[in-house]
Amino acid sequence: MTLFPFCVDVENMRFLVIGGGNVARRKVEKLRMFTDRITVVAEKTDITEVEVINRAFSDDDLDGIEAVICATDDSSLNHRIAGLCHERRIPVNSVDAPEDCTFIFPALIRRGSLTVSVTTDGKSPILAGMLREKIESILPNDLDVRLDRAGELRKRLRGGPHDLKQWEQLDRAAAECLNTGEG
Repeated sequence: MTLFPFCVDVENMRFLVIGGGNVARRKVEKLRMFTDRITVVAEKTDITEVEVINRAFSDDDLDGIEAVICATDDSSLNHRIAGLCHERRIPVNSVDAPEDCTFIFPALIRRGSLTVSVTTDGKSPILAGMLREKIESILPNDLDVRLDRAGELRKRLRGGPHDLKQWEQLDRAAAECLNTGEG
């Protein structure tokens, strides 16, 4: 599996998580960093932060859904649902079955507007998690504030130079200012 880190606006996408255990909970927690438009379908779950439908999966649950996470403890059910998603061209993540996935969940860092994802193409999620922790440890605590300042500076400069080299110089200057915490 060769993965490209394709960032997509998910704010208005509808997600379906099938399954209600710990793995489903972790997937919901990651998704909630970006959206609340998540429905969980599970016969039993203690997940309460999103819409929950307490029953077994039905094929009709896929109607109007834009991405699916299969997180049940039944690998044959996960495989069947992934097949339905493939037929309908719905992106699908099926836990512990990379051959059924059209996307994966990377190790994530989310700080304000910054998102960093780390993946090993599914070869070692534990190593990806360790790398995420290492990267996170070197990020400044006030990074979200610095990014907001950089965004404001960029807005003010929009009417300025249109030459690529000038933009690169301004971006470097802004980044350096943010790196030192000044600005």
